[in-house]
Amino acid sequence: MEDQLRFLRGLEPRNAGQASYAAILKAAAGLFQQFPADAITLRDILTLSGVSNQTLYNYFPAGRDDVALVLFDHFQRDVVTAFNHSNRAIDWETLPDPAAITRVLSASLARAAIGNLKENLRLQATVFEYLKAHHLDSSAAPTQGLEEALGQEILLRYGSRFSRPELPKVVRLSVRVLRDIAEVAMTHPEFPLEGLESKARKLLRPLLQSGVKGEGPISGNHESLPDIPVPMAIVGAPISPARRQTILARILKRKAKP
Repeated sequence: MEDQLRFLRGLEPRNAGQASYAAILKAAAGLFQQFPADAITLRDILTLSGVSNQTLYNYFPAGRDDVALVLFDHFQRDVVTAFNHSNRAIDWETLPDPAAITRVLSASLARAAIGNLKENLRLQATVFEYLKAHHLDSSAAPTQGLEEALGQEILLRYGSRFSRPELPKVVRLSVRVLRDIAEVAMTHPEFPLEGLESKARKLLRPLLQSGVKGEGPISGNHESLPDIPVPMAIVGAPISPARRQTILARILKRKAKP
């Protein structure tokens, strides 16, 4: 699972080919934003991106499946970026004790994960739907990047006040909670994202606090963070009315078949 994503990350061009690679992801994002998951074909991605068949397969050997996996991987990497960006904006020196650190750190984590979804929930939900339908959702749920970022922040902010033996358990459970809440958001649109973000903060606080030496669960107000923009790596390509009609006609034709 992790090996597959690691392999695809290794195919991402560093110099020549970056424009074509970005065009493919931008085209796919635009299509996933506007059409049902399985309605999108490789031909649509090629037409909208303007790249050749061979160029696409150079970066995405399994075609559409790999494009969807890489898109979702970028979403997950954006969460790590947003988390680190949020932490840089916090005045940690003004936080008097572990309880205050916990309140802010849990808010930063929740906002990074759910705030990222607020920016493009439709896109992420459709890509996730595609991955689930093709039994690729387990491949698309890497947690290593966020676990490493959270572990580093805990050591940096709590220092010796946090139990080293508890660190990997707390980190893994915290990231798992975030991942599960994000999946609820993507599969159940009736849950408002603001409420899910608040619930994530409340769940994360006792988890984080459980690793602090000599501290029990905390209570009190669940303060949030200042509104910090979440960085977005991929913006969907616009789809012309003619191209949209072509895709819709093909979808309707396929649905009409017995």
